[in-house]
Amino acid sequence: MSMGYGQPKAHYSTVEEEEVPILSSMPFDVSSFTGPPQNEEQLREADRRKNEFLAILAHEVRNPLAPLRNGLQILKMRSSADPTVSQTVDMMDRQMTHLARLVDDLLDLSRITRGKLELRRQKVLLTEILANAVESSRALIEANRHELAVDLSVTDLLVDADPDRLVQVLSNLLLNSAKYTDAGGFITLALERDNGEAVVTVQDNGIGIPPAALEQIFDMFCQVPTHEARATQGLGIGLSVVRTLVEMHGGSVRAFSEGPGKGSRFTVRLPIAEGPHFVSEH
Repeated sequence: MSMGYGQPKAHYSTVEEEEVPILSSMPFDVSSFTGPPQNEEQLREADRRKNEFLAILAHEVRNPLAPLRNGLQILKMRSSADPTVSQTVDMMDRQMTHLARLVDDLLDLSRITRGKLELRRQKVLLTEILANAVESSRALIEANRHELAVDLSVTDLLVDADPDRLVQVLSNLLLNSAKYTDAGGFITLALERDNGEAVVTVQDNGIGIPPAALEQIFDMFCQVPTHEARATQGLGIGLSVVRTLVEMHGGSVRAFSEGPGKGSRFTVRLPIAEGPHFVSEH
């Protein structure tokens, strides 16, 4: 079966000011964070200010990304005969994409904690979602020389979902596998039907997850201890966002692993929809 890959969307804010210190733009006194909260009202206020801080931090960091990405695209269009230059530009582009994803996760976390995240639902084929998720994560998978196998036992499953958010969920899981699997690893993306649910599985032969961490891995800011230091260690936000988005779609997500060094498997379950589907313009 052939799968059409759409171009993943990227949204960047424009920059109006140069090097504006983040803390100077805070609408509150940062010094008030010092000292432990004394009562429930202060706890709620501290939580509100923390969410406000995350939102402002994400926006401030995101602003410079657009001109940086544009500059990289110009460099890529002016192809160089020097392979070192080309490789360096490609590396910078991958790191810029990684930074953009981290910032987007921070923005989503802020929206989730403030109840501002909304879904734009429509009936869509899950195969379209999978195709776009693969395309969105392809660069890192190929950079790490992983082999990706896509196994579709069914091709006609519809879900009532926000396509962009489901692509975000599955590309996040694919990117996790790519990051936490040693170079030249194996990743599988599978789709099947289980009664009234669509089941999407992302499996790898990577570093695995300690059994004690399986229940906490979706918690906000959770950092799973590993036997080795990794430059790709994240903020502990992505999987928390994944769980929230899946549950907002009426589904569930679980992690499985036999332990360190034995790979991992993430399973997303979503209710199947009936009826005609929206044809994507990707």
